Amino acid sequence: NTEENDKDGSSTTNNNEQGDERPHPKLWQLAKIEGENSYIEWLETHIWTYVGLSAPLLGAVNPLRAVISGENMGLPITDEVARGLELSFGSTHTVNPISSKMGFCDDWDSDDWGDDVTEDLQKDKANLACLDDIMNDIENNFRGDPWKDFPQLGHFLKDRVDWDTDFPMISILRDQCKTLTTDGSGDDNDNKSGSKSETCELISNIGPRDAQSGALWKTFSNTWQEEEDPLGIKHDQLDESFWSTPVRNILNHTWDRPHIKHVIMSYGVDVPTEAGYVYRKKEKMPVETPAPSASDGDKKSSKDVTTDKKKKYDGIPKLEKVIWEEADGRLTEELLISVKGKSLADAMLKKKVKKQPLNGGDGKGTLLHSGDGTIPYVSLSWAHTWLLHATRAMMHSGHGGGGHHKQQKNPLDSIKVTHRPKGGNEWISGAPPPKKKGEDEDTSEADDDTGTSHPHGTKYKPLMVKYHNVGTSRTTGMEYSTSLIEAIGVEHKETTRNYDILAAVFADVLKNMHDDFPELV
Repeated sequence: NTEENDKDGSSTTNNNEQGDERPHPKLWQLAKIEGENSYIEWLETHIWTYVGLSAPLLGAVNPLRAVISGENMGLPITDEVARGLELSFGSTHTVNPISSKMGFCDDWDSDDWGDDVTEDLQKDKANLACLDDIMNDIENNFRGDPWKDFPQLGHFLKDRVDWDTDFPMISILRDQCKTLTTDGSGDDNDNKSGSKSETCELISNIGPRDAQSGALWKTFSNTWQEEEDPLGIKHDQLDESFWSTPVRNILNHTWDRPHIKHVIMSYGVDVPTEAGYVYRKKEKMPVETPAPSASDGDKKSSKDVTTDKKKKYDGIPKLEKVIWEEADGRLTEELLISVKGKSLADAMLKKKVKKQPLNGGDGKGTLLHSGDGTIPYVSLSWAHTWLLHATRAMMHSGHGGGGHHKQQKNPLDSIKVTHRPKGGNEWISGAPPPKKKGEDEDTSEADDDTGTSHPHGTKYKPLMVKYHNVGTSRTTGMEYSTSLIEAIGVEHKETTRNYDILAAVFADVLKNMHDDFPELV
């Protein structure tokens, strides 16, 4: 490929050998070889450290809400206007939820997903042992509870938690009302004289794989008839951009740790976060009106029925309920009731019912934390599996002997756990002690006593937990590290300016720089 600059400063790219014309051919070629040896060599040459702050490794559900029914995200616009903007953004698909089960070898079915997806899986696992095998080694080489200090790894590897473990990720409730009137009015009001209604509730549950495949958009498009079919267009965008393209589809597999010398992941937890939605549609079936009987002078049979088939658009999908994950993994639900009004301010207001424990239960969820207010914990915490990267690599290679290698010790022993108490300065070995019953991490009294309120509007000295693992490349002998830092109570947008998170991240960066480049010290 050659690139020539025009007189006006713009650039023009000539066609490559395959007849393809793209503005950045080198980046295009790099994208196509992602995951192959040449790509890994490029990473090792050009990137020394990767820092991920609040990374949605398994996607997020809130962008789905923004596209399906709209959300103004605090802006002075209505949800409907915000939805129009979101519908125009093709990039929303990049954070579609991904099933955690896609990270396990025993959960793939070529009959359901096709041979092309199976080939992608084989590429993924070409250099790493399966997480399934890691779990078996942990269970077989440890007495007692091996997951005591690693509860989230236990939830992923042993319990196989996913977006829909405790509740459907998205549910659609359809009230189908069929009314038979005897007065010929065609009214479906139940309390109107001379009418009879029959209601049947249908439930459609949508999971993460439906978001990956695009079935989610088809379901909503078929349920809510909208002018110009915007959700059908979103399905076509997904297919064109991710499924029907020569570049590897990032939505049909989970993310493994990148092949970079040092990886540091950090995020906040235990902030109320939207984790699921319930939509409801009241469907009016065609009104059936019995024809007048012969006794009334009509010659038609009494079996004849007239049906009103006039097509009407349904409008925007109606969001009825939001499911939240709260601190310590508690689950609540919130009913949304729109307030009708003529002004913009009235349209933006929503009357909210106080959150209640999910499904009237005790609200206890499977996970021990909630997300950061934007990204649910199941997505943020997938980084825990990256701590097993070195073990997976060594198991696959058999320590250089080829084939899978059975570990002689618990793979979790190679992960070092430390914590920094709330309000403290020093990191202490081991996981933090469990909370006492009734203890609340976010009480204002605790903030006053420990200095956790900061004038810059972000948490100061929150409780932090750090996981650290060091591995050695089986091919080059290079030592590499993986760090994961969780900060209690730090919200998503605060992560990039939170003093404690940035200090912890850069402490790791400076230490690694000292060890790797002693000549610069």
